Amino acid sequence: MKRIITILSLAIFCIANIQTTKAQEFESLIQSSLGDANTYLKDYMNPFAASLGNGLANGWYNTAKPHKTLGFDLTVNMNFAVIPDAASQFEFVASEYNNLRLINSSDNMLPTFTGGSTEAQLEIFGSREIDGQTYDFEQAIGAPDGFGLSDLPGPLAVPTPTVQLGVGIVKNTDLILRLTPEVNVGDLSFRSFGLGVKHDFKQWIPGMKLLPFDLSALVGFNRITTTYQIDQAADQFAEFNASATTVQAIISKKLLFFTPYAGLGVNIVNSNFAMKGDYVFNQGTPEEIDVTDPVDIAFDGAGGPRFTVGARVKILWVLALNVDYTIQKYNTLSVGLGLNIR
Repeated sequence: MKRIITILSLAIFCIANIQTTKAQEFESLIQSSLGDANTYLKDYMNPFAASLGNGLANGWYNTAKPHKTLGFDLTVNMNFAVIPDAASQFEFVASEYNNLRLINSSDNMLPTFTGGSTEAQLEIFGSREIDGQTYDFEQAIGAPDGFGLSDLPGPLAVPTPTVQLGVGIVKNTDLILRLTPEVNVGDLSFRSFGLGVKHDFKQWIPGMKLLPFDLSALVGFNRITTTYQIDQAADQFAEFNASATTVQAIISKKLLFFTPYAGLGVNIVNSNFAMKGDYVFNQGTPEEIDVTDPVDIAFDGAGGPRFTVGARVKILWVLALNVDYTIQKYNTLSVGLGLNIR
């Protein structure tokens, strides 16, 4: 669990911890303007947010057939929403910035969180008041490097674990609960909550009840919150929230111990990263600046249509292994192991 939480909180470490090697670039971006800093960091962190959000949307089902009343399953899934190679860079769009421009670069592409190093430079420009006098200024800084994650062998993904309990209630309906109580590891804390409903709608369509397959609809909502305490005494902390709403139509067919299944639907993914508290940059210099809550970024655009295909295999009387693959903006592999009592 400690390793998983550390991976999920990696973006917070890299940006919130101002003791890192990227501290100077980060402080300079903050000084250019809070709006410019938030715009830049939104593009820089987007692969992490999108991968985690799409991972949350997976693992809700491994069959279209709901449980009988009071039947249940307890399933542990690990979801890997693969970050595409194209996400290692983002385009710097000059019109989105007020006091920041790109210089000394052959194109407008800069590394994201997952990308590599860059020789590109940014220039902060504007006016500044010192001792009652207003001065125009220009300051060149190196564009922040990525962490070289895209150079690692194999697909790159943020692992997203889910633990869920599904219980059959009435009218061929499952109620699904995901819950992780708050877990604290050093300066990190992690918690999650999710709720879903799966319902057999074939029973309501005349004639379809006799067809030899199961057909259900699912709606699920999942949210996680990861917090990193920067300085507890100063009440400085960073927080990453991600939520995913999934709407699916599911079809499956049980063949002895093997159940293939497929799903078609849509994801709605929302993520937010914020740094809270009061911060002082360039302390003790004429350029000292006090900033409250310097970062508040809402990520969007990671959701959309999705198609899933997979299979569940009974490996013992009540144990089942499931594997599926979802085609979406960030294609996702899910692997799960569950205890099933029909």
